[in-house]
Amino acid sequence: MKLRISIKRLSVFLAMMSAIALLGKAQSNMVSYPVKDQFNSSDFNPAFLTAQHQYTFSIFPLAGMSVGYNDQYVINKMLKNFLSGNKAPLDTNSLFNSLAKRDLFYQRFESTLINFGYNSTYGSFSFRIKDVELFMLNLKGNFSNFLVNPAFNTLIINQPQLFPADVVHYREYSIGFAKEIIKNKLYIGVRTKLYFGKASLVSEIQGELVKANNNFYLKTSGSVKLSAPVNIVLNDLGILQPFVLNSSFTPANYLFNSKNVGTGYDFGIRYRFNPRIEFSASVVDMGKINWKDNGKELFLKGEYEFPQEYTVGSNTNSLTKNPNFANAPVNYFSLFKVTYDKTVYSTPLPANFYIGLQYLLNPELNIGVVDRYISMKGLSQNSFSLTSNYELSKKVNLSTGYSIIGNSYFNVPFAILYKWDSGQTFFGTNNLFSFLLPSAAEFSGVTFGICFYLFQRRTKYIEQNDYQPFYKEKKVHAVTKKGLIFNNYPKS
Repeated sequence: MKLRISIKRLSVFLAMMSAIALLGKAQSNMVSYPVKDQFNSSDFNPAFLTAQHQYTFSIFPLAGMSVGYNDQYVINKMLKNFLSGNKAPLDTNSLFNSLAKRDLFYQRFESTLINFGYNSTYGSFSFRIKDVELFMLNLKGNFSNFLVNPAFNTLIINQPQLFPADVVHYREYSIGFAKEIIKNKLYIGVRTKLYFGKASLVSEIQGELVKANNNFYLKTSGSVKLSAPVNIVLNDLGILQPFVLNSSFTPANYLFNSKNVGTGYDFGIRYRFNPRIEFSASVVDMGKINWKDNGKELFLKGEYEFPQEYTVGSNTNSLTKNPNFANAPVNYFSLFKVTYDKTVYSTPLPANFYIGLQYLLNPELNIGVVDRYISMKGLSQNSFSLTSNYELSKKVNLSTGYSIIGNSYFNVPFAILYKWDSGQTFFGTNNLFSFLLPSAAEFSGVTFGICFYLFQRRTKYIEQNDYQPFYKEKKVHAVTKKGLIFNNYPKS
């Protein structure tokens, strides 16, 4: 049975929007969580700002780039066609079928435009501008399986399936502050944020099977809220057609749109129980955006009467396809019958909750566990990571471990951090097996970035020895003084 094109338009549109911020910087799925002096570690917890260098600066594109997603083959092919301008039809069968098999498809891109950090005796400060694109979608369920899977033959009546989706692209301006509250014990941090939304799509669609007058009907209902520079196109029967960009659309107008405003905050703590054990917790992106520009709401009123000649038996509580249905000329265009109107709406951002516990085995090696919970109605996701960080030398840190990212269980992240007198750079992958065993890797991603230390003072003498307290040896190049446990103090 062919998958009818109307049923896939929503998923195709959602997937295409994930290409908005392809070049971006993102967290390396918690592998860098134990490295608190990495310049972007405060993305996890603003309290980690106390470990940053005295003056730090990074700017796009050197601030970094990261790409990470499920379904390497399908999404990679879709993005390649989209970005290259290839107008050949997308493999929507593969795309929809793949997404329908997952409990949750999750994708996040971040592109830091500028970041400046400063540490002082009064506290640690940070100013940051970045673009964020988030794509969350769940198409898995009995209703979608009945439509697309020939082997799924029976559907129970009056059991609706939700099709939740949340796609958002916004620019964030933020100021972070962190301070040591109890010496060598307690640190707190907060980041206040101002958002400017670029595009949004929120789905509250549901589909179900109902029975009336001895006939079976597939029905869709609910709504899709959309704020994007596109026009809604319906045919003569009110069936949704592919979206079309506004004639006035330009990349500059889109990227610098400031009509959709929102606010939010991050909050985090670090607490050391003893010199070896540290606990941390944070909430990131607790906020919302008000969508006032190009707002539209689509109301689904779809209905399809299932042909009785393709049913088996006369069960009053369920519908079962007969074997002839696989070759039947059946389409579901009528399920995407809609009406629409202009609207203004607000959307909460998916809040990220982190809890971490670290144990220092020795001055060079610490291990820890991190749990991240993403809260969003119908799209919540939990990830877990067991990480280790080894200080190979004063300049090189290695991080690796094992992580569960949503419903992806085969992930071995790896990252390397290199520090020199005037800055640092890092490179990492969300899943090392995506390079070693691509066919077995469900999740794929890579990330890197560079940060510079401004106004760097050079150390004139090598650090003194305990047994030679009055001897000072000159050196040509500065060395980095090894920090205390967990990098509590800013390096100068």
